[in-house]
Amino acid sequence: LALHALQHVLQSRATIYQHNQRIQALEDQEDEQQKVSDNDNDEEEESWRDQGFTRPTVLILLPTRSTCHDFVKTLLSLLQQDQPQQPNSRDDDARDRFDQEYGPLQVDDADMDENARVYRQKAIQSKGSDWHELFGETANDDDDFKLGLSLHPKRRNKKSVTESTCDIKLYSDFYKSDIIVASPLGLKISVTPESISETSDNDADFLSSIEMCIVHRSDVLLMQNWDHVMDLLPLLNQQPKKTNDTDFSRVRPYLLAGQAAQWRQLIMTSQFLDPLILSTFKRFSENRQGQVRIRRKTPAEEANVTSVLLPVRQVFQRVSCSTIANQGADRVRYFVDSVLPQIQRHKQHHTMIFIPSYFDFISLRNILLKKEVEFVSVTEYARTSEVSRGRARFLQGRKPIMLYTGRAHYFLRHQIKGIRHLIFLGVPEEASFYADHVNLLNEGLEKRDDIIMDDGLASCLVLYTKYDSYALERIVGTANCSRMVRGEKSSFIFAS
Repeated sequence: LALHALQHVLQSRATIYQHNQRIQALEDQEDEQQKVSDNDNDEEEESWRDQGFTRPTVLILLPTRSTCHDFVKTLLSLLQQDQPQQPNSRDDDARDRFDQEYGPLQVDDADMDENARVYRQKAIQSKGSDWHELFGETANDDDDFKLGLSLHPKRRNKKSVTESTCDIKLYSDFYKSDIIVASPLGLKISVTPESISETSDNDADFLSSIEMCIVHRSDVLLMQNWDHVMDLLPLLNQQPKKTNDTDFSRVRPYLLAGQAAQWRQLIMTSQFLDPLILSTFKRFSENRQGQVRIRRKTPAEEANVTSVLLPVRQVFQRVSCSTIANQGADRVRYFVDSVLPQIQRHKQHHTMIFIPSYFDFISLRNILLKKEVEFVSVTEYARTSEVSRGRARFLQGRKPIMLYTGRAHYFLRHQIKGIRHLIFLGVPEEASFYADHVNLLNEGLEKRDDIIMDDGLASCLVLYTKYDSYALERIVGTANCSRMVRGEKSSFIFAS
């Protein structure tokens, strides 16, 4: 992706440079006999339309500062400028500032004793390599940033523009930048400081000529807040409100005609497919050449269900659902009508309900409060003291039910102990979350006097709808998913 974006900008800048040289040569020409005819001049002037309303042509949306640091470092390495060529160059301060603001964080554990340090490292390692890459102790996980990059080709050979190197400047003004690297939140705040709907005073003109938009790591952005992406994409390629020193004789015709979105390339990458990501791509990818979607099918032997190590029956129950908008409400309704009465009738303890959607969590929490059902909840917004207290009560059996949100596990990766009965109120987007939790069944439930136990065997129940096919495919495999979504049966059992 970095090479693709870099090549696009360099070719565009080289074309503009060649045309500037040609225009300058014609302006300096003094011999009237050597001038071409007016018709030839008109045809040549049309070929000089090589720019947009503003200079930025590439927009790259990334989730965190650490991913931005890696991406920009890749750009610098491709330009062979990962190390400044001149030790005393004026770019040194910008590079140092960039490494300080976006680079790995410094961990100060000098005041910790050896046992605490070992325990801390062990806890961090247990969270997994994917978590460590995004949210580890040295990873800069700040999601509010924006950075302008400007490229300046330097000619080596006067006879060829292609034999040129390029200088890259960090922290350039957006209107003087070629590439804008930002998080959706950071750019949204910059473009719309008060409200995304109040566009009268917003300065989003620098997004009017974007030719390539890359939404990288969409799976992480989905867990953060996808609304920020949905608010930004409509602002691309709008007609500018100010002239911004634009040379309209050099502006491409399709930009003047308001057809810029049809010439823009939208690239979205993700670790997994999700209906929200796909619908966003279909809505905002308006390129004249059409759309291309690349997906990877999951063979049965690579499905996440094969990673379950415990001998436990895993029941997948399909819930009837009419529309995708009602699937959350239908799952909650099925749980309240069919599953919750059984839990209460058998006085079932140590039941954890994993809820991928925060809206479903709010709905179920309100219902349980109304029915006066005892439970604890662990969310991404809860204080550390609340989480610790709730986990202890759940482990001891003083609270029979725990509600655990998918975003809490994504960002915090708690290792919940005391689970005997596991219920997924929806299929987790991250397939690894399924096996991780099933393998935790009966963890920490040794025979102890301070733990309230029941006589039931460990169990696992997954409630899904036909609209969960993408997430379900990653857990059970493509072939099994097709039968489970379209088949006549609504209940399926897997055993390891």
